[in-house]
Amino acid sequence: MGEKRSGEEGTWPDGREVEPSLASLRTATRALRFHLHTLPAVFHFGGPADQFLAEAAFPYARWRYACADSLLGSGIGGTVVGAMARSLFDDGLLWQWIAQSPTERRPGLLDSMLQERNRICECLATHEATCPNLARWFVPLDGVTDLTGSSLEALAAPSLPDATELLDLFLSSAPTQPAPTSLLGGSVQDLLHAARGLLAVSGLRGAVMVLAHAGHGNLLGLQSSLAVGGAAGHDLRADHEALFMHVAAVGVTVTVLGVCAAAPECWPPEVDQAGFLGTLVRLTEDVVTAASVVHGLGDPKSLTVVNPKVRTRVQTRRLRPEALVAHHEVLPDILHAGPVIRAVRQYEEFVGSWTVDPWARGDPKLASVLAYGGAHSTFSTVMNTFDDHSAVTTVFAARMLLEEAARFTWLTQDLHDEDAFVQRSTQYFDEFRAKKKKTIATFAGNGVSLAAATRLLKTSDHVVEGPEMISKGRQPLPPIDTMLTLMGTPYPEPGWLPVAYSLLSQVTHSTPVGIVHMARYRGGVLSAHELSPEMLSLALDVACLGSARLLGISGLLLSQGSDDARQYATGLERRAYEVHDAARLVHGLD
Repeated sequence: MGEKRSGEEGTWPDGREVEPSLASLRTATRALRFHLHTLPAVFHFGGPADQFLAEAAFPYARWRYACADSLLGSGIGGTVVGAMARSLFDDGLLWQWIAQSPTERRPGLLDSMLQERNRICECLATHEATCPNLARWFVPLDGVTDLTGSSLEALAAPSLPDATELLDLFLSSAPTQPAPTSLLGGSVQDLLHAARGLLAVSGLRGAVMVLAHAGHGNLLGLQSSLAVGGAAGHDLRADHEALFMHVAAVGVTVTVLGVCAAAPECWPPEVDQAGFLGTLVRLTEDVVTAASVVHGLGDPKSLTVVNPKVRTRVQTRRLRPEALVAHHEVLPDILHAGPVIRAVRQYEEFVGSWTVDPWARGDPKLASVLAYGGAHSTFSTVMNTFDDHSAVTTVFAARMLLEEAARFTWLTQDLHDEDAFVQRSTQYFDEFRAKKKKTIATFAGNGVSLAAATRLLKTSDHVVEGPEMISKGRQPLPPIDTMLTLMGTPYPEPGWLPVAYSLLSQVTHSTPVGIVHMARYRGGVLSAHELSPEMLSLALDVACLGSARLLGISGLLLSQGSDDARQYATGLERRAYEVHDAARLVHGLD
């Protein structure tokens, strides 16, 4: 361990001091964040819908990057940083691909919008759920452009490759470390090529898997929070922080450059483009350099890769009529989340009314500690971001809480049947042992030494790890929709939770359906960085429901079923339902 800094540069909001290398990284990430903040966002109202969606991509990416950076060192929401980094990485892959042929590929955003709507409609039908205000979910912005999906341009738009195809295409192009920015000509394409090269690290596929674990809020992802000196479930280990911010910085930069190439009309004329973008890439290089010192992944080795092709989408199903919104069906933006927020505040008060000491009854199970600490941390992230210009963080955190709560609901169902519980426990832990093994193998198969790959997934020395053996013939966990439906059993329409998960995923995957919920348009004014009342209410609703389930179950496990824990769990569920009772009137699901 090197000499530790103290004082203003090396002390962060949670009060701890950090290593000089990590302090340097945070200085670099913040410099990039401040530079991005100086660029005005330009929107053209009344133009093509794909142009508006392209113009919206930059402020949305910048917002997520700023929110991720603001969580560093805060002592809460460590794994949420990974979720947003993965989202930015996927955005970067998409926009560098679109930028290669903007005229041909940008209209694919419209097809993506319709396909995502179609999936939501199918989810509603499959799970026998209803949503009377579905038109609001599909067209939350009325008056900026035609988002109905009924235009010929939308219906004839080409398809976009999925995230897996984009990663395959990126890796097949063998990006290399770029030349110094000062040697570049300064054109958008030159800078885009340089920025792509900044993702040239060994084991990129494995890195993407680590980000995915964090993004899903699962047991393996929560282990990213096991930092030396930090609280389990709250913090972020240094090497994972470096990996997350490396990917996030390059993702947001490539997105900006890709949008510049795909929608050049959105550049503000008062800003010198070459100067701003050159500085942008230089600051991103600073982040990458600082991050590489911490995470230790080196330059990629040459790999023999067969150039993949984007699969041609075969039209095997028609769009459901509900995916298209007629102009007369568009609903006005008249709702507000005030009653929901008041109920959430009351729920928050009760959350802090009881705590359990995980070590009061001996050494606890790591999974229970992470579930308990992670739920507190992620819910605190929600409460510290939803009304503080960081509301997009709330959506990421809420989805993570909901997903892990569904897994815990499935795991702990019918505890009276001990044999079935043991079988589910084995199934649950085998799932994440297998994911860990696969991630290490992916790293090792893509230019990272086995020792380095193992180190990146190994917990700190102060953590006692459980067995690593995977059961022969293991059974995978049920699909997430199955577990969410089980969790929704007490509600009139149990299938509302899979639909809620699908809607929140539109934001975390930055689809066109999700992006248009990241702003409000009222009285001729577009308010960016303000969630639609439907999306905010849904996020707050499931954040309370998910945290109630996780805190209740983990509190019972850690206290060995004490009466206080039972009363606490019951109180959490009751107050979470009160939040839902207010929220369903806004988001329309029940």
